[in-house]
Amino acid sequence: MNREAAVRPILTCRDLSVGYGEAVLCSGISLTIREGEYVSLVGPRGSGKSALIATMLGALEPMAGEVIFENGLRREQIGCMPQDSEIRGTATVRDTVLAGCLGQMRHLFVGRAERRMAMEQLERLGVADLEKRRIGELSGGQRQRVFLARALCGKKRLLLLDEPLKGLDVAARDELFSEIARIREEDGCAVVMVDSEAIDGTVLHISDTVRFCGPVEEYARSLPGQLTFSGHIL
Repeated sequence: MNREAAVRPILTCRDLSVGYGEAVLCSGISLTIREGEYVSLVGPRGSGKSALIATMLGALEPMAGEVIFENGLRREQIGCMPQDSEIRGTATVRDTVLAGCLGQMRHLFVGRAERRMAMEQLERLGVADLEKRRIGELSGGQRQRVFLARALCGKKRLLLLDEPLKGLDVAARDELFSEIARIREEDGCAVVMVDSEAIDGTVLHISDTVRFCGPVEEYARSLPGQLTFSGHIL
């Protein structure tokens, strides 16, 4: 990926307000995501982080402001991994990951290309041997790898991850975090990740409004003695 491509904006939030129903959770969000960038999305519980992810994806309408796709970004080029608590059921691992291919399909039925893509992503994340297992039978770490594989089937240029490390033990967190860092390095995709410890790149801290938006170094200086990274730095 050349230097010019790395700085091209692909998604801009302009004076955005997000929330559910008539309840505004956060307002005044202005952020530009560039090709290959890592964005840390932080803030207290209920501040609108998941709503912002859903609004970027197009699953929620902005309550004010707008989300602008730039330089040819299309919605089907975005992979999304919602919170683990939002993904339940008895589907098999293979069918779960195949669902991530739906946005890429130009025909009505899952074909050989989609099955190959799903297996490639399962193999990439080391869980191909679980393809016939059901989601409810997996450990937390295994389940998150499967959901990440599903997101990767839809991802081309942007990956939205909503607390992918939540609820995992330290070893599983470290392993999955390393996988995410490797994927970003290998694929050159932009990553927006909700997590209070995996902080790097550009930091967007929201509550009822934007508390900070800028480089991680400035964010650390703005919170002397309060910010710890617990070793999770991309």
